[in-house]
Amino acid sequence: MHCITCDKNKYPLCSNCSRNPYFVEKARRVLAQKNGLKSLKQLYSEKYAEIKNYNTNSFWNIKFSSPVSYANEPSVTKERIKIAASYIPRKTKRLLDIGTGVGLIEEYLGSQGKTYEIYGIDISQKSVNILKKKFKGDFRKGSVYSLPYGKNSFDVVLALEVLEHISPSKILKVLGKVNEILKPGGVFICSVPLNERMWGLTVNESSHLREYSPELLE
Repeated sequence: MHCITCDKNKYPLCSNCSRNPYFVEKARRVLAQKNGLKSLKQLYSEKYAEIKNYNTNSFWNIKFSSPVSYANEPSVTKERIKIAASYIPRKTKRLLDIGTGVGLIEEYLGSQGKTYEIYGIDISQKSVNILKKKFKGDFRKGSVYSLPYGKNSFDVVLALEVLEHISPSKILKVLGKVNEILKPGGVFICSVPLNERMWGLTVNESSHLREYSPELLE
């Protein structure tokens, strides 16, 4: 079998293509479409190239420097928030929002009269400061790679527009931790941009570290 992105006799990727993060992303997408799960799992190893990570406290502090409100967001963003909120079960008591950003879903839930016990974590101190001023809840600065919560802590975990900021070699560990902190029968709600074709971008202004497709999410 040949390399997915060239004609060399090495499957799923030859050594040259393994050093190009965009070729690796393409291979993941192709394998997901073919349901080649065994080979796909191999491509989540650290030995494969990854897109440079600029997701830092200072990077996101700059992004969150301007005031933002749910009312002023584009209709597509509002719709995404509404859809995510609609999946939160009525019986929910404790909810964790990973990557709180400027608190758009917290604002929406408050406007709907929801009174969940909300926890939130973000890499940006600016984000945490914004949420502490605007909402009731336990908001803290921290990393998705080391979530500071115990087993069976939450009824719902949200990660809206977050997974694309997680390094491919670490995503399985992160999702394992999410599963651990969810209560039995708990719900994980996520959203990601689909089919970005990142190799065509001249600037990765949002510091996305990987691409997603419907097949990869399945």
